[in-house]
Amino acid sequence: EDTLRVKILVLGDSGVGKSSLVHLLTNHSELTNPAWTVGCSLQVGLHEYRSELTGQAERLFFLEFWDIGGYPMHKNSRGVFYHGVHGILLVHDLTNRKTELNLSRWLHESCLGADTPPVLVIGAKSDLCKADALAKRPNGGEAAPRIGCPEILLSCVDTRSLSAGTTNAVKLDRFYDQAISRPNRQQSKLLHGE
Repeated sequence: EDTLRVKILVLGDSGVGKSSLVHLLTNHSELTNPAWTVGCSLQVGLHEYRSELTGQAERLFFLEFWDIGGYPMHKNSRGVFYHGVHGILLVHDLTNRKTELNLSRWLHESCLGADTPPVLVIGAKSDLCKADALAKRPNGGEAAPRIGCPEILLSCVDTRSLSAGTTNAVKLDRFYDQAISRPNRQQSKLLHGE
């Protein structure tokens, strides 16, 4: 049985923790010495799709995480990475409000002339925030409610941020399943035996 591929863009300003997040998602460990991403970095993880109706595991998918460099001067060349996308992770730095405000711009840049795929907002670097500062965030944050998608807050240096059964892990699994079952996809046809 073939394992199918799902393309997930990881977008956000430079330095917000995208590479550390992707490493956490694919290796289940901390990235001890992150480097700046120039252009695009690709890492692959696995996800077991579960049926919404039965909750049973149905199929194994390769998740391709396309970590797109956030330097503003490369904006004109990023468009080559935005085709054939099944989901978008919008990442911001919880210690820098401007990076959260810029997420709408990232979404607009990546979805010009296309239907918006499933989106999940991720607030990174929670380990650098005081608990009371996180609790005071308006509506849990600004970007996710404005975009109309869920948000998770995590520390990319703490693997427990995505431990099985946690709220973060459940939201992430739902996002993956939505990306996999996105309408009008060849993989969706294969998944449902059409």
